[in-house]
Amino acid sequence: MSIQGKNGTSRREVFSRELIVAFYFIFLVMTALCHKFGEVHIVHAFTRIVQIVYVPGIFFAVGYYIQIQSEKYGDFKGCMLRHAAYSLGLYALLGIPYEVFAKHVDLFTTIRKFITFIKVFEISAIFLSVSIVFLLCAYLWDYIEGWMEKPVLLLLICIIGFLPVFLPEGIIGYGLAGTLIGGDRTHAVAISTELFVFFWGVFCAKKKQNTFLEKKNFIMAALSFVIAGVFAVLHIKAACFVFLGMFLAFIAINICVPFAGIYAALEEAVVNILERVWGIITTPASREGEENWCSLLRYFIGYTVLFVVMAVLIFLPYILQSKTLIWEADGLGQYVPKVYRFIQYIPEIFKDIFSGNFDFKQYDFTTGLGATVAISYDPVYWLYLLFSPAKIEKAYSFLIIVRYFLAGLSMSGLVLYFKKSHFAAYTASIVYAFSGYAIYAGTKHGQFLTPMILLPILVVAMERLIRNRKWYMLTVLVAVSLLCSYYFLYMNTIALGIYFVLRIVCTEEYRNWKTFFERGFIIVGSYILGASLGVISLFTSFGSYMGSSRSGGGKITAFLSTTPLFYRTEWLVDFFTSYISDNFASGLWLKLGFAPLAMLAIVLLFTRKNRKELRWLFVIFTAFSLFPVFGYIFSGFSNVNNRWGYIYVVIVSFILAESLDKMRDLSGKELGIMTAVTGLYGLVNAFSDKLFVPSIYGAFGLLAATLIMLFLLNSDKITFSKKQFRGIVLGMTALVIFLNAKWFITSGDDSYTHLDTYVSAGDSKKKISGTALKHLDEVPGADTDEFYRSTNLVTTGNLRSSSLLYGYNDVSTFSSTLNGGIVNYNNAMGNCRWNIVSIYDYNFRTYLNTLASVKYMGVAKKNTATIPYGYRKVQETKNKYYSIYENQYSLPLGYTYDKIVNADRIDQYSAAEKQETTMLAAIVEDKDMDKNSNLTVATKLPLTAQKLKIKNIKLNGVSMTKDTIEIEKPGATMKFSFEAPANAETYLSLVGDIYAEKDAKEHFITARIKAPGVKYGHKFRIDAYTTGQKEYLFNLGYREGAVKTCTLKFVGTGTLKYKDLAIYSQTMSNYADRVNALKENSLKNAKAEKNTVTGNITVDKDKMLVVTLPYQKGWTAYVDGKKTDIQRVNYQYIGINLKKGTHDIKLHYQLPGIKLAFMITGCGIIAFVAIIIFNIVRKRRKN
Repeated sequence: MSIQGKNGTSRREVFSRELIVAFYFIFLVMTALCHKFGEVHIVHAFTRIVQIVYVPGIFFAVGYYIQIQSEKYGDFKGCMLRHAAYSLGLYALLGIPYEVFAKHVDLFTTIRKFITFIKVFEISAIFLSVSIVFLLCAYLWDYIEGWMEKPVLLLLICIIGFLPVFLPEGIIGYGLAGTLIGGDRTHAVAISTELFVFFWGVFCAKKKQNTFLEKKNFIMAALSFVIAGVFAVLHIKAACFVFLGMFLAFIAINICVPFAGIYAALEEAVVNILERVWGIITTPASREGEENWCSLLRYFIGYTVLFVVMAVLIFLPYILQSKTLIWEADGLGQYVPKVYRFIQYIPEIFKDIFSGNFDFKQYDFTTGLGATVAISYDPVYWLYLLFSPAKIEKAYSFLIIVRYFLAGLSMSGLVLYFKKSHFAAYTASIVYAFSGYAIYAGTKHGQFLTPMILLPILVVAMERLIRNRKWYMLTVLVAVSLLCSYYFLYMNTIALGIYFVLRIVCTEEYRNWKTFFERGFIIVGSYILGASLGVISLFTSFGSYMGSSRSGGGKITAFLSTTPLFYRTEWLVDFFTSYISDNFASGLWLKLGFAPLAMLAIVLLFTRKNRKELRWLFVIFTAFSLFPVFGYIFSGFSNVNNRWGYIYVVIVSFILAESLDKMRDLSGKELGIMTAVTGLYGLVNAFSDKLFVPSIYGAFGLLAATLIMLFLLNSDKITFSKKQFRGIVLGMTALVIFLNAKWFITSGDDSYTHLDTYVSAGDSKKKISGTALKHLDEVPGADTDEFYRSTNLVTTGNLRSSSLLYGYNDVSTFSSTLNGGIVNYNNAMGNCRWNIVSIYDYNFRTYLNTLASVKYMGVAKKNTATIPYGYRKVQETKNKYYSIYENQYSLPLGYTYDKIVNADRIDQYSAAEKQETTMLAAIVEDKDMDKNSNLTVATKLPLTAQKLKIKNIKLNGVSMTKDTIEIEKPGATMKFSFEAPANAETYLSLVGDIYAEKDAKEHFITARIKAPGVKYGHKFRIDAYTTGQKEYLFNLGYREGAVKTCTLKFVGTGTLKYKDLAIYSQTMSNYADRVNALKENSLKNAKAEKNTVTGNITVDKDKMLVVTLPYQKGWTAYVDGKKTDIQRVNYQYIGINLKKGTHDIKLHYQLPGIKLAFMITGCGIIAFVAIIIFNIVRKRRKN
């Protein structure tokens, strides 16, 4: 029977490969069965037999194979070294995932095992042994051939090699030593004890035997069996198993002989398929006509396959633990509820428009007292409309993966546009799509993958304009970018502006004023036209931003007065460390986490003649990373953060693409610099005590492994073809990206892991629904057309947007652009239950909830807070976990004041006094006082809030001065003793500039506030979400009796600055009378329907009507059908000055400038189409 492999490969070579595959495959199957069925005796015994057989069988096959190669190859040494590298790769590729996923060994412990060979991976130990055999043969083959001619010497060598089998158990503990001479503690496959069978394989190949059923082989096998029997009688188990394995391997080898022809055919088929796939992946891009599209199609197929493999590997921990990509903090608090509302809201809009009603829903009364309907125009986001509400959870994770795919595809487009190879595009795209920034931002905030999708193709559009003055693509992409997010376009525009200037200055062809202004004029025109097409975004989300606390000159003043020129002193070291570590970052969103190859590629940026603009881009944006002012500029002048970091990822990924093919011919100098960079990384982290952090030494190990790979690929001793080079580089890059990502995804400590912060499959809606208010429709009288609000006693992070699902009108909200008035109100009231993007609740404060028209309050059994004054239970679930309370003193949507007070006058009041003032008089801004001359200005307010004397402060682990609280240890406490009156709500007040440090660093101190019946947490924070407020008023709850103590317990350590610590008490003795005074002339029949509020009211004298909707542009008030001015009252609400009498009230909301936006968009479309038609006609006339 004649067996031929691919390209005429000999029967013997095919057969040697068949033996290796067969033995190892059977071993894997038995190992899998053992894991599946545990310690079932039959399976376990059979697995042990397989282990005994497969080791000698593979050593025989390796010896057989090496002898064949020695006859075939001129460069035998290079061939052996390549096979040693391949075998070591197999050892790692099979061993590391098995240790991590099957045996659940820590990733960094596994990497340390691999790098140091302290322990050997049992599942792939044979390949480490085979790698060493190939390595030894590369340098000792001439000696081995000499030994084959001297049987006595060969026998002596084999016997000496066999002697370690008699060593006592447990004496060898080092893995590499165990691989050479054996050791039961190392799980290694010993080379020395298998020399008999190895040389047997060499001998059989040397004699070119066509069958193994020859006399000499029978004698060898029989002798092995006899020797095994002797050792069995002597109870020398290890030696017995070695020779028994040789005998059984002989039988197994002869069983494999008849299947050699089948294996050859299968091998050839598989190799053909793989070569076709590899050909599709590596075929260079063609640039012309139909072939170009075929080439791009081939690339797209290859990229898709590569992406799917990488995505499955990287997100496998989520799959194994049944986790979604919904981050609990923001996913449940904001993103998922908004998706539910979006898929309900968009069909309603189209229904209105198609029915001729252009007053579609633009205002949402259910969230955060009321707000503009948030619409995303991101094309990927609109894919949610393809899914039913029941599939939203799966759709959320799926569309995040789609964004990752598009980000990588976008980078591919950029690389291919600059005529780089498919190999460069594949490598750069996975480095980009799965960078540290992408893994961090994408899994937590999926929308931050959008600018990663847009920027690379915007650069392509810019290049097309610079090279050929083709502006259409830039115009369309500007429009799409603006529709996706004005913020993303803002950051991308800064990057493109810098790129344009550098491209012109650094390119001799374009380096003249004429080109600069000509191309610049076209770019400005394209931007203006593109902005007109996407202008609707400016009148919705950007309009909300301009009315929020994140904009305004005050922010710039605050930045200049509080932020230093430099980041903290260790920032530079952290920046360098995080360059190749997903699991470590400098802070403030500066996540890098590149593949180590990208870091080393930067060396070539400065040693080779590259694009000058690329070098300058790298230098400039590296500098941007080191100074807080640039984080502030890129954030839109709102705070210091580095969400622009994806721009840096684009630059470094393209540097890698530019450098990849040059890495085949690195000079000694370049390898030396790369070695120095690697050494510097280890040295810097060693001196900063980070090298011994698992995430850091793991990154250092990957960097060192990448450097070793480059040394091997550039060695004169080993030659690699172009395809081999690309395959090794792409494979190594994919491996380190996978390890780096898994490192981050599975990171954590004893208390929790990163994965614990993501929602388990099937739990998202359950967690969002954890509110008693989902039972509101069961409350008698709750189903009324009259407007009222409901809120939770304690709103957790998951419940901030639950009202979007259940439709009740809530105080809570989660929005990146909180209304500026809402921010001012919470600041003035000293609310401790909010941050710059979220309102949780009003800290169960009686006054604040009533003044916000709260009628019902949802309470969960787990809530540790007292019920505010005046509430009674009206509903309870069967399991008594949830209950609903009704406010007996609730105020309607509109109520009136007969007095006003200037906001400037009470600016110096305490938060407790400001709170009480809002119950007595309408607080009017100074600029509006003249408009209200018909109303009585309160000169003296009957305030009853008392500042109580603190009798004692008992400190434990806290030191205190007149302006500083130093928390010296975790668990430190401050216990306050005082005497509060009965029938009152009591508060702890902390006043001052809480953090004195102005170092552009994030600060967090978590505290627990405790009082009888009350326990909740608060995080003092200086970061992107800090409120910056000067007073915190912590509610200690309402009680009929007196409260005498409260405690602050700190979780960590730190320093708080303060001006005053006080206890306030607000009596409820006159509360009912005050509420009734406001309700006396109030809005009746108040209804809130699509964009409109209606009601009627009778006032007995001129009064200020306060409507408890947030004041913002877009509202128009009509009193008795006449348009009337509105004003901001009580910091956040709408105020209308009413004359004595009966009035019909109507308020209507329309997005400011929405009609103008539609007009501009229409004109933009007409202009865009007209210009295109004009250019087509002109071109045809020329032709």
